[in-house]
Amino acid sequence: FAKSHLDERFGMGTADALQRLSEQLTRVELQLMGSKRLSNPFLINLGMILRQVEKERRNAHPVTSSLPFEDVKVLRKAARYARYAAAAYLNDKKTIAAHIGGLQAEDIKAVSPANVILCPGFFVAVDQQTDDIVLCVRGPTGGAPEALSEAVAPKEPLLGGRANASLLESARNLQESAGKLLMRLSQESPRKCVAIVGHSTGGGVASLLTVLLCSEGCPFAKLMATGKVKCYSYAPPPTFEPLWALPAWVHGSTHSFVYGMDCVPRACTGSLTKLYLALKKVDELQLSAERRLAYIRGDCGLDAVLPDYMDVPQGMTGAVSSLFIVGTIIALFPGEAGRVHCEAAAPHMMDRLLLHPDMVHD
Repeated sequence: FAKSHLDERFGMGTADALQRLSEQLTRVELQLMGSKRLSNPFLINLGMILRQVEKERRNAHPVTSSLPFEDVKVLRKAARYARYAAAAYLNDKKTIAAHIGGLQAEDIKAVSPANVILCPGFFVAVDQQTDDIVLCVRGPTGGAPEALSEAVAPKEPLLGGRANASLLESARNLQESAGKLLMRLSQESPRKCVAIVGHSTGGGVASLLTVLLCSEGCPFAKLMATGKVKCYSYAPPPTFEPLWALPAWVHGSTHSFVYGMDCVPRACTGSLTKLYLALKKVDELQLSAERRLAYIRGDCGLDAVLPDYMDVPQGMTGAVSSLFIVGTIIALFPGEAGRVHCEAAAPHMMDRLLLHPDMVHD
């Protein structure tokens, strides 16, 4: 019943994404509290906050540094590789080449669908316009709801820090599947650069794969040392913590693009805990389920201020620490008269889910 109200009020697909978010919130609740503690379903409490956020025009634009990102060379390549990221969901060379434009089917050197060993789908191409060898990683076919499940995974040690275990496993399997082809193409054309591209969870895999391929003693370490390996990651989930444990070349070679209020780049255990604590406050209001649904529909008002996040108490931070997006973060969001703002953002600025009607559509 609540799901139909959410889709009607905030757009189709909202309920499914929030349902998947609710499943992850349940995991957080069990981790923090040991059992179910809230009286009302997460969906209803989430819907109430969304309603008030929309009404108050809260979170009008994402949190950024307000400093324009103006590296034209990066932006030009990013625009090109965004077409690659979209084409990764296609399955044959001719269709992929036509979608990207400026490519022939023979420029696509390999296409591999996702398989059962947790290796995401990918394709490898030689781009005549950018003169790069491109490995492009497919994201989830189920959109934001599927991505949220993978974004909130356990952590696994990597390079003195911890990474999203699910995405790291996918990156390792992809390294096995595509690494030899990538190396052969690089050896055949030693002057070409390598670009690793991905969208959503595919973007998270791309950033971790860049680390695996280019770390000291690994096949592309020398190429990385000369600045000839770059990663273009679109809407990636947070993948690593603490960021200081990563070598400087990781951040210098990776560009992560986040559009609008997209929930996936802001979803990890830490940010979900901040949301859970806000939902707990909303749940404590002395309101019936009927009154809560009426508020979501817009049939009645509400005097209370509903928080959309709460800071995690110091004593809890170790158990529910956040992962962060790797690399230079570029936030894009719509402005007036159809203009798109392009601004730099710091990793901590993504460490909070922005409840907003566009969070599952951006």
